[in-house]
Amino acid sequence: MTGIELSVAALLLGGYALFFAVLLAVLARRASRVRLQAATAEALVPEIRDALVDYLAGSNDDARIREFVHTNRLDVGNAVLSFQGTVSGSARDRLCDLALELALVHDWGQDTRSREPAVRRMAYARLAFVSAYEPCQRVVGDLVTRALDDADPEVRLPAARALVQSGTVAEIGQVFELAASQNLLIRILLTEDLRRYAAELCAHTVPALLKSGDPKRVLAVLNMLVAWERALPLAGLHELLDCRDHEIRIAALRLAPLVPLTPENQRAILRELTDSDSEVSTAAALTAGRLRLQEGMPSLARCVRTGTAELARMAASAMAAMPPRGWETLEELAGGPNPAAAFIASAALDKARRKADA
Repeated sequence: MTGIELSVAALLLGGYALFFAVLLAVLARRASRVRLQAATAEALVPEIRDALVDYLAGSNDDARIREFVHTNRLDVGNAVLSFQGTVSGSARDRLCDLALELALVHDWGQDTRSREPAVRRMAYARLAFVSAYEPCQRVVGDLVTRALDDADPEVRLPAARALVQSGTVAEIGQVFELAASQNLLIRILLTEDLRRYAAELCAHTVPALLKSGDPKRVLAVLNMLVAWERALPLAGLHELLDCRDHEIRIAALRLAPLVPLTPENQRAILRELTDSDSEVSTAAALTAGRLRLQEGMPSLARCVRTGTAELARMAASAMAAMPPRGWETLEELAGGPNPAAAFIASAALDKARRKADA
């Protein structure tokens, strides 16, 4: 290698070294600035919260809050969001009105257009909080509706929750459809938010989803309805009780006590008591007990005599919930020649009598 080549190589290495030194210095300075901002925010947020608490308590002096907005606008937004879950009613409206007056809601609307997922997530989380206040809804407009199609699930969730706060029946139906296609965590969160719209959804959205022919979506919808744990005005459940899909039949049986007991539903439940799939017949036994289906007594007795241990116990519990006929049947089984059935029937009967005497 010639002297010229060595000199060029040395210059290149020196240039690379200088470049990386400058890059490290820039990164270190940026990290230092971020740490300083975080430390400042940590110190300021409690002060901002105190000012907001005074305002929510009835004070009309918002000078301190406006000063914070001028110097630490982002931290004021964080402080406002920290009240989520702790204020409601007129206090929440007062806080939302303040956020609107200080143009914070407009800022968050602009942040929804950011290319940074983290910024969009925070923006929609804040909009979800203020969307319960009607004047904020007018400012938000259709931003949250469009966000239901966002590629980031952590954007779709707060957007969906915001829409539940302020949307029409059709838009809330969109949220329900979205929930049925999401992962379990998002579905659980949205299911709870949607509970108060159960009647409207069962009238307009749920029937179409249950007839979609998509087993995964149908199962998700059934599980959401069961999770509401309330009476539902839903017709046509017998079609799912007769479904060939194992998981769908079990979910439909769990839902049956929450919907009107039609003759078609009752006949389907009684058929499931004799199903060859022990999981299905066990779920049917639980449902028969909850609905006090006296017509299922012969099938329940057969389950105690010939079913698996779990099915026998569930059938015995169902009969124990239907005195006096159920107790009489359990007494007969307890005195019968089948020792396993006799033991399970006797245990269920004793438990029922102790509960009745308590």
